[in-house]
Amino acid sequence: MAETQYQPTDTPQASFLIQTSLTLLEIRYETRPNGKRQATFVFDATDPKLQASVDLYNQGKAVINLALYEHIKSGLLDRIMRGLP
Repeated sequence: MAETQYQPTDTPQASFLIQTSLTLLEIRYETRPNGKRQATFVFDATDPKLQASVDLYNQGKAVINLALYEHIKSGLLDRIMRGLP
């Protein structure tokens, strides 16, 4: 059975995926042994655009609108600081 969720912990990657019109389902949090919280970004792994976007990002071939990317990343970091899902 295929995974139904893709769960990266990398904020820049999550920002890129959102910019490519993938829907962020939620942000999950886990407290690490050092006391810091780790955010995990949850995307629908059944979205047909997901794998191609992940591959572009991992291969360093991602093309972005820098202003939009920074806006998205800033919004994600704000959500993380507030602990919002």
